Amino acid sequence: MGQYILLMRDHSEGLRAISDNAAALEGIVAGLERWEAKVIASYRLLGVWDQCYIIEAPSNFLAYRATLAQEWSVTADTAILPALELPLFERLLKQEIRTAGPHKWQIQWWARAARFLLYDYNYGRYGRKFFTNHAVLGRENFNGIKGPCIVVANHASHYDQYCLMKAVPWSIRTNLYIGAAADRWFLRGRKEITLQPWYVSLALGTYPIQRGGGSRSLDYPKWLLEQGANLMLFPEGTRARGRKLSRFKHGVSILATQTGAPVVPIYLEGLQAIRPPGSKESVPGPVAAHVLAPLYFDETTSVPEATEQIYQAMLAKHNEVLGIDSEA
Repeated sequence: MGQYILLMRDHSEGLRAISDNAAALEGIVAGLERWEAKVIASYRLLGVWDQCYIIEAPSNFLAYRATLAQEWSVTADTAILPALELPLFERLLKQEIRTAGPHKWQIQWWARAARFLLYDYNYGRYGRKFFTNHAVLGRENFNGIKGPCIVVANHASHYDQYCLMKAVPWSIRTNLYIGAAADRWFLRGRKEITLQPWYVSLALGTYPIQRGGGSRSLDYPKWLLEQGANLMLFPEGTRARGRKLSRFKHGVSILATQTGAPVVPIYLEGLQAIRPPGSKESVPGPVAAHVLAPLYFDETTSVPEATEQIYQAMLAKHNEVLGIDSEA
Protein backbone atom coordinates (compact mmCIF):
# COMPACT_ATOMS: atom_id res chain seq x y z
CA MET A 1 0.00 0.00 0.00
CA GLY A 2 1.31 3.43 -0.96
CA GLN A 3 0.58 6.78 0.62
CA TYR A 4 -0.68 9.75 -1.38
CA ILE A 5 -1.64 13.37 -0.86
CA LEU A 6 -4.84 14.43 -2.64
CA LEU A 7 -5.27 18.20 -3.02
CA MET A 8 -8.53 19.72 -4.25
CA ARG A 9 -9.45 23.23 -5.34
CA ASP A 10 -13.22 23.74 -5.37
CA HIS A 11 -15.10 25.29 -8.27
CA SER A 12 -18.10 27.47 -7.56
CA GLU A 13 -20.43 24.45 -7.88
CA GLY A 14 -18.39 22.55 -5.31
CA LEU A 15 -18.34 25.45 -2.85
CA ARG A 16 -22.09 25.87 -3.25
CA ALA A 17 -22.67 22.16 -2.59
CA ILE A 18 -20.53 22.24 0.56
CA SER A 19 -22.21 25.41 1.81
CA ASP A 20 -25.63 23.83 1.34
CA ASN A 21 -24.61 20.52 2.89
CA ALA A 22 -21.23 19.87 4.54
CA ALA A 23 -21.87 16.13 4.18
CA ALA A 24 -21.18 16.56 0.45
CA LEU A 25 -17.52 15.99 1.30
CA GLU A 26 -18.45 12.39 2.15
CA GLY A 27 -19.07 11.83 -1.55
CA ILE A 28 -15.37 12.40 -2.17
CA VAL A 29 -14.47 9.78 0.44
CA ALA A 30 -16.91 7.34 -1.17
CA GLY A 31 -15.27 7.97 -4.54
CA LEU A 32 -11.85 7.18 -3.09
CA GLU A 33 -13.11 3.98 -1.48
CA ARG A 34 -14.43 2.78 -4.84
CA TRP A 35 -10.78 2.73 -5.96
CA GLU A 36 -9.72 0.80 -2.81
CA ALA A 37 -8.22 3.90 -1.19
CA LYS A 38 -8.45 4.55 2.54
CA VAL A 39 -8.59 8.08 3.96
CA ILE A 40 -6.17 8.42 6.88
CA ALA A 41 -6.81 12.13 7.53
CA SER A 42 -8.54 15.09 5.92
CA TYR A 43 -8.04 18.83 6.29
CA ARG A 44 -9.84 21.95 5.11
CA LEU A 45 -7.16 24.34 3.87
CA LEU A 46 -6.89 28.12 3.98
CA GLY A 47 -4.84 28.87 0.90
CA VAL A 48 -4.45 28.03 -2.79
CA TRP A 49 -5.97 24.57 -2.26
CA ASP A 50 -9.27 24.05 -0.42
CA GLN A 51 -9.17 20.42 0.70
CA CYS A 52 -6.42 17.92 1.55
CA TYR A 53 -6.73 14.15 2.03
CA ILE A 54 -3.98 11.83 3.27
CA ILE A 55 -4.75 8.41 1.81
CA GLU A 56 -3.40 4.89 1.53
CA ALA A 57 -4.06 3.16 -1.77
CA PRO A 58 -2.89 0.29 -4.01
CA SER A 59 0.23 0.79 -6.07
CA ASN A 60 -1.83 1.25 -9.23
CA PHE A 61 -3.84 4.10 -7.71
CA LEU A 62 -2.16 6.75 -9.86
CA ALA A 63 -3.39 4.90 -12.93
CA TYR A 64 -6.88 5.93 -11.88
CA ARG A 65 -5.95 9.60 -11.61
CA ALA A 66 -7.54 10.54 -14.93
CA THR A 67 -10.78 8.81 -13.96
CA LEU A 68 -10.86 10.48 -10.57
CA ALA A 69 -10.11 13.88 -12.07
CA GLN A 70 -12.94 13.41 -14.56
CA GLU A 71 -15.31 12.28 -11.80
CA TRP A 72 -14.72 15.49 -9.81
CA SER A 73 -14.04 17.87 -12.71
CA VAL A 74 -17.38 19.62 -12.29
CA THR A 75 -16.66 20.59 -8.71
CA ALA A 76 -12.88 20.70 -8.25
CA ASP A 77 -9.37 20.69 -9.66
CA THR A 78 -7.27 17.85 -8.24
CA ALA A 79 -3.63 16.95 -7.69
CA ILE A 80 -2.57 13.48 -6.50
CA LEU A 81 0.97 13.27 -5.12
CA PRO A 82 2.78 10.07 -4.02
CA ALA A 83 4.31 10.39 -0.54
CA LEU A 84 7.14 8.69 1.35
CA GLU A 85 7.59 8.50 5.11
CA LEU A 86 10.52 10.68 6.15
CA PRO A 87 12.69 7.83 7.57
CA LEU A 88 12.32 5.88 4.32
CA PHE A 89 13.12 8.99 2.27
CA GLU A 90 16.26 9.57 4.34
CA ARG A 91 17.38 5.99 3.69
CA LEU A 92 16.81 6.49 -0.02
CA LEU A 93 19.05 9.57 0.06
CA LYS A 94 21.82 7.93 2.06
CA GLN A 95 22.07 4.52 0.48
CA GLU A 96 20.80 2.16 -2.14
CA ILE A 97 18.14 -0.06 -0.62
CA ARG A 98 18.95 -3.68 -1.31
CA THR A 99 16.54 -6.37 -0.25
CA ALA A 100 16.65 -10.15 -0.08
CA GLY A 101 14.10 -12.91 -0.54
CA PRO A 102 11.74 -14.52 -0.90
CA HIS A 103 13.43 -17.63 0.50
CA LYS A 104 11.68 -20.67 -0.88
CA TRP A 105 13.52 -22.91 1.57
CA GLN A 106 11.27 -21.56 4.34
CA ILE A 107 8.68 -24.27 3.56
CA GLN A 108 11.18 -27.12 4.05
CA TRP A 109 10.70 -29.49 7.01
CA TRP A 110 13.81 -28.25 8.82
CA ALA A 111 12.68 -24.61 8.54
CA ARG A 112 9.25 -25.53 9.90
CA ALA A 113 10.89 -27.43 12.76
CA ALA A 114 13.02 -24.40 13.59
CA ARG A 115 9.92 -22.19 13.54
CA PHE A 116 8.25 -24.54 16.02
CA LEU A 117 11.24 -24.34 18.38
CA LEU A 118 11.43 -20.56 18.09
CA TYR A 119 7.69 -20.00 18.52
CA ASP A 120 7.75 -19.05 22.19
CA TYR A 121 10.63 -16.62 21.72
CA ASN A 122 8.99 -14.86 18.77
CA TYR A 123 5.33 -15.06 19.78
CA GLY A 124 4.49 -16.72 23.08
CA ARG A 125 6.39 -14.38 25.38
CA TYR A 126 4.70 -11.31 23.90
CA GLY A 127 1.27 -12.85 24.42
CA ARG A 128 2.07 -13.52 28.08
CA LYS A 129 3.36 -9.98 28.50
CA PHE A 130 0.56 -8.01 26.86
CA PHE A 131 -2.54 -10.25 26.93
CA THR A 132 -4.07 -10.50 30.41
CA ASN A 133 -6.53 -13.00 28.98
CA HIS A 134 -6.35 -14.65 25.55
CA ALA A 135 -9.62 -16.30 24.52
CA VAL A 136 -10.03 -18.36 21.36
CA LEU A 137 -13.57 -19.16 20.24
CA GLY A 138 -14.61 -21.38 17.34
CA ARG A 139 -11.28 -23.15 16.72
CA GLU A 140 -13.29 -26.23 15.76
CA ASN A 141 -13.99 -24.46 12.44
CA PHE A 142 -10.51 -25.58 11.36
CA ASN A 143 -11.40 -29.27 11.81
CA GLY A 144 -12.73 -29.85 8.29
CA ILE A 145 -9.80 -28.21 6.51
CA LYS A 146 -7.47 -30.78 4.98
CA GLY A 147 -5.40 -28.74 2.51
CA PRO A 148 -3.87 -25.27 2.46
CA CYS A 149 -6.00 -22.36 3.64
CA ILE A 150 -5.94 -18.57 3.82
CA VAL A 151 -6.40 -17.12 7.31
CA VAL A 152 -7.71 -13.55 7.25
CA ALA A 153 -8.33 -11.11 10.09
CA ASN A 154 -9.18 -7.52 10.84
CA HIS A 155 -6.10 -5.36 11.38
CA ALA A 156 -6.17 -3.22 14.52
CA SER A 157 -2.73 -3.35 16.15
CA HIS A 158 0.93 -4.32 15.90
CA TYR A 159 0.03 -7.29 18.12
CA ASP A 160 -2.60 -8.84 15.81
CA GLN A 161 -0.25 -11.56 14.61
CA TYR A 162 0.53 -12.66 18.18
CA CYS A 163 -3.17 -13.05 18.89
CA LEU A 164 -3.81 -14.86 15.61
CA MET A 165 -1.10 -17.45 16.07
CA LYS A 166 -2.70 -18.92 19.18
CA ALA A 167 -6.05 -19.18 17.38
CA VAL A 168 -4.57 -21.36 14.62
CA PRO A 169 -3.94 -25.12 15.16
CA TRP A 170 -0.30 -26.26 15.26
CA SER A 171 -0.73 -28.23 12.04
CA ILE A 172 -1.37 -24.93 10.26
CA ARG A 173 0.72 -22.67 12.49
CA THR A 174 4.09 -24.25 11.64
CA ASN A 175 3.37 -23.97 7.92
CA LEU A 176 1.88 -20.46 7.95
CA TYR A 177 3.34 -17.50 6.03
CA ILE A 178 2.64 -13.78 6.02
CA GLY A 179 3.83 -10.95 3.78
CA ALA A 180 5.91 -8.05 5.08
CA ALA A 181 7.21 -4.85 3.46
CA ALA A 182 10.52 -5.65 1.73
CA ASP A 183 12.03 -2.23 2.48
CA ARG A 184 11.40 -2.68 6.20
CA TRP A 185 11.93 -6.36 6.98
CA PHE A 186 14.16 -7.66 4.17
CA LEU A 187 16.93 -5.06 4.00
CA ARG A 188 20.46 -6.35 3.51
CA GLY A 189 23.32 -5.20 5.72
CA ARG A 190 21.64 -4.97 9.11
CA LYS A 191 23.73 -6.07 12.09
CA GLU A 192 21.01 -7.52 14.36
CA ILE A 193 20.44 -11.23 13.77
CA THR A 194 16.68 -10.92 14.36
CA LEU A 195 16.46 -8.32 11.56
CA GLN A 196 18.33 -10.38 8.99
CA PRO A 197 16.14 -11.33 5.98
CA TRP A 198 16.98 -15.01 6.42
CA TYR A 199 15.97 -14.87 10.09
CA VAL A 200 12.53 -13.34 9.57
CA SER A 201 11.91 -15.85 6.76
CA LEU A 202 12.92 -18.71 9.02
CA ALA A 203 11.60 -17.72 12.45
CA LEU A 204 8.52 -15.68 11.53
CA GLY A 205 7.53 -17.28 8.25
CA THR A 206 7.41 -13.91 6.50
CA TYR A 207 8.09 -13.19 2.84
CA PRO A 208 8.85 -9.81 1.18
CA ILE A 209 6.27 -7.65 -0.55
CA GLN A 210 7.73 -5.03 -2.86
CA ARG A 211 6.01 -1.65 -2.72
CA GLY A 212 4.47 -0.92 -6.09
CA GLY A 213 4.70 -4.57 -7.09
CA GLY A 214 1.12 -4.67 -8.37
CA SER A 215 -0.25 -8.09 -9.27
CA ARG A 216 3.27 -9.55 -9.11
CA SER A 217 3.03 -9.34 -5.32
CA LEU A 218 0.60 -12.29 -5.46
CA ASP A 219 3.00 -14.59 -7.35
CA TYR A 220 4.88 -15.87 -4.30
CA PRO A 221 1.84 -16.35 -2.00
CA LYS A 222 0.13 -18.22 -4.85
CA TRP A 223 3.22 -20.44 -5.14
CA LEU A 224 3.07 -21.07 -1.38
CA LEU A 225 -0.54 -22.25 -1.62
CA GLU A 226 0.35 -24.51 -4.54
CA GLN A 227 3.06 -26.09 -2.34
CA GLY A 228 0.50 -26.87 0.38
CA ALA A 229 1.43 -23.95 2.65
CA ASN A 230 -1.02 -21.67 4.46
CA LEU A 231 -1.26 -17.89 4.35
CA MET A 232 -2.16 -15.22 6.89
CA LEU A 233 -3.44 -11.97 5.36
CA PHE A 234 -5.09 -8.74 6.50
CA PRO A 235 -7.53 -7.77 3.71
CA GLU A 236 -7.98 -4.25 5.07
CA GLY A 237 -4.39 -3.65 3.99
CA THR A 238 -3.54 -1.38 6.92
CA ARG A 239 -4.44 -0.98 10.57
CA ALA A 240 -7.92 0.38 11.22
CA ARG A 241 -8.45 3.68 12.99
CA GLY A 242 -11.65 3.98 14.97
CA ARG A 243 -14.55 1.54 15.22
CA LYS A 244 -15.21 1.08 11.51
CA LEU A 245 -14.23 -2.07 9.64
CA SER A 246 -12.52 -0.87 6.45
CA ARG A 247 -13.43 -2.23 3.04
CA PHE A 248 -11.38 -5.25 1.99
CA LYS A 249 -8.86 -5.41 -0.85
CA HIS A 250 -9.21 -8.09 -3.53
CA GLY A 251 -5.89 -9.92 -3.05
CA VAL A 252 -7.35 -12.65 -0.83
CA SER A 253 -10.22 -13.27 -3.24
CA ILE A 254 -7.88 -13.50 -6.22
CA LEU A 255 -5.79 -16.14 -4.47
CA ALA A 256 -8.83 -18.06 -3.19
CA THR A 257 -10.64 -18.20 -6.54
CA GLN A 258 -7.49 -19.16 -8.46
CA THR A 259 -6.31 -21.91 -6.08
CA GLY A 260 -9.53 -23.12 -4.42
CA ALA A 261 -8.01 -22.62 -0.96
CA PRO A 262 -10.68 -22.00 1.72
CA VAL A 263 -10.69 -18.65 3.50
CA VAL A 264 -10.94 -18.78 7.31
CA PRO A 265 -11.99 -15.38 8.75
CA ILE A 266 -10.87 -14.64 12.31
CA TYR A 267 -12.23 -11.58 14.06
CA LEU A 268 -9.81 -10.10 16.61
CA GLU A 269 -11.15 -8.26 19.62
CA GLY A 270 -9.38 -6.03 22.15
CA LEU A 271 -6.11 -5.47 20.26
CA GLN A 272 -6.68 -1.81 19.41
CA ALA A 273 -7.02 -0.92 23.10
CA ILE A 274 -3.60 -2.44 23.86
CA ARG A 275 -1.71 -0.41 21.28
CA PRO A 276 -3.74 1.89 19.03
CA PRO A 277 -2.31 3.00 15.66
CA GLY A 278 0.09 5.88 16.16
CA SER A 279 0.85 4.99 19.78
CA LYS A 280 4.25 3.79 21.00
CA GLU A 281 2.94 2.71 24.40
CA SER A 282 1.35 -0.68 25.11
CA VAL A 283 -1.18 -1.27 27.89
CA PRO A 284 -1.84 -4.97 28.71
CA GLY A 285 -5.43 -6.08 28.37
CA PRO A 286 -7.75 -8.97 27.40
CA VAL A 287 -8.03 -10.14 23.78
CA ALA A 288 -10.15 -12.64 21.90
CA ALA A 289 -9.96 -14.39 18.53
CA HIS A 290 -13.30 -15.48 17.01
CA VAL A 291 -12.71 -18.18 14.37
CA LEU A 292 -15.57 -18.09 11.85
CA ALA A 293 -16.76 -20.77 9.45
CA PRO A 294 -14.49 -21.25 6.41
CA LEU A 295 -15.59 -19.84 3.05
CA TYR A 296 -15.04 -21.75 -0.19
CA PHE A 297 -14.72 -20.23 -3.66
CA ASP A 298 -13.78 -21.45 -7.12
CA GLU A 299 -13.03 -19.91 -10.50
CA THR A 300 -16.76 -19.43 -11.18
CA THR A 301 -17.00 -16.92 -8.31
CA SER A 302 -16.13 -13.37 -9.30
CA VAL A 303 -13.42 -11.65 -7.29
CA PRO A 304 -15.69 -8.77 -6.12
CA GLU A 305 -18.34 -11.29 -5.06
CA ALA A 306 -15.80 -13.30 -3.04
CA THR A 307 -14.44 -10.14 -1.42
CA GLU A 308 -17.95 -9.07 -0.44
CA GLN A 309 -18.73 -12.47 1.12
CA ILE A 310 -15.55 -12.36 3.22
CA TYR A 311 -16.27 -8.79 4.25
CA GLN A 312 -19.87 -9.51 5.24
CA ALA A 313 -18.83 -12.50 7.36
CA MET A 314 -16.35 -10.33 9.27
CA LEU A 315 -18.75 -7.38 9.47
CA ALA A 316 -21.45 -9.51 11.08
CA LYS A 317 -19.08 -10.53 13.89
CA HIS A 318 -17.72 -6.96 14.11
CA ASN A 319 -21.23 -5.58 14.66
CA GLU A 320 -22.06 -8.32 17.14
CA VAL A 321 -18.94 -7.65 19.22
CA LEU A 322 -19.55 -3.89 19.24
CA GLY A 323 -23.19 -4.39 20.20
CA ILE A 324 -24.47 -2.94 16.93
CA ASP A 325 -26.18 -6.11 15.72
CA SER A 326 -29.86 -6.42 16.67
CA GLU A 327 -29.17 -9.89 18.14
CA ALA A 328 -26.00 -8.89 20.03
